[in-house]
Amino acid sequence: MPEPEETRAQWPSIGNRFRFYLLFFLLLPILCTMKTPAQTPRKALILTAFGTSIPEAWATYESIEKRFAEAFPDYDIRWAFTAAFVRKKWRSQGRHIDSPASALARLADEGYQEVSMQSLHVIGGHEYHDLIKTVRALEGLPKGLQRIHLGRPLLASDEDYRELARILTRYSLNHRQPEEAWLMMGHGTGHGANISYAGLQLYLQEEDPLMLLGTLEAFPDLERAIRILSDKGCKTVWVMPLLTVAGDHVVRDMAGSESDSWKSRLEAEGYTVKIHPLPLGAIPEIVDRWIKKAKTAEASAP
Repeated sequence: MPEPEETRAQWPSIGNRFRFYLLFFLLLPILCTMKTPAQTPRKALILTAFGTSIPEAWATYESIEKRFAEAFPDYDIRWAFTAAFVRKKWRSQGRHIDSPASALARLADEGYQEVSMQSLHVIGGHEYHDLIKTVRALEGLPKGLQRIHLGRPLLASDEDYRELARILTRYSLNHRQPEEAWLMMGHGTGHGANISYAGLQLYLQEEDPLMLLGTLEAFPDLERAIRILSDKGCKTVWVMPLLTVAGDHVVRDMAGSESDSWKSRLEAEGYTVKIHPLPLGAIPEIVDRWIKKAKTAEASAP
């Protein structure tokens, strides 16, 4: 009995089937050796700073981010502030900024497995050591971040002190006369790392006796700097922040019109005071030092 026409139409002819199977078996070795392109793991870099509540200071952070983006073109750049009160203030104004722990957890939730974190702190004080604890707690968790590379702060080795002293001395001479003093205002801390300021002062003095340093909250202080200025017979002193950005401390404590600001106290001692408000983060050579630290942290990972 002849096969119904519609049934025959459902099947390819014997010749077509033969050609299909022949082509399949010829291509099979090639198909078996083909590999699916491996997906490049996503990379992220968290820039971590104390933070600032001064909107104008964001320009420095944006400049720093641009430099890091150029140095790490394959990385997603994120931010984290270590100061809770700064994050709270920005949150009240509708701008969310992560803490270091939140930034790391967010990246883990987004599927990242390896992350770099660069401290933009000047010294390795409380804020930096809290970062170390955070990284240790979150690294290697199941289905989380398997590797976190933490870059050290600006002053962390003998080379750092020597280089920063050279950079700052050269920088100051682009603005002051050789007989004028250059005084930098650091924050200061109760942490043992406060000795970093005294160490940097030693190297600064080796570069130029008129390069001075003081802190707001610890040693060396402004009174010591004033005694040195008096001994040197200086009449004019420039004041610059030894801070990552020019935040509230610069606006009020350094250059403010109140009687307890550094500017007012120096003027009360008879000095001509010139304010140089640009912070460390605005000096390209110093940002280069942080970039180098981020690359070193990644390269030295086991």
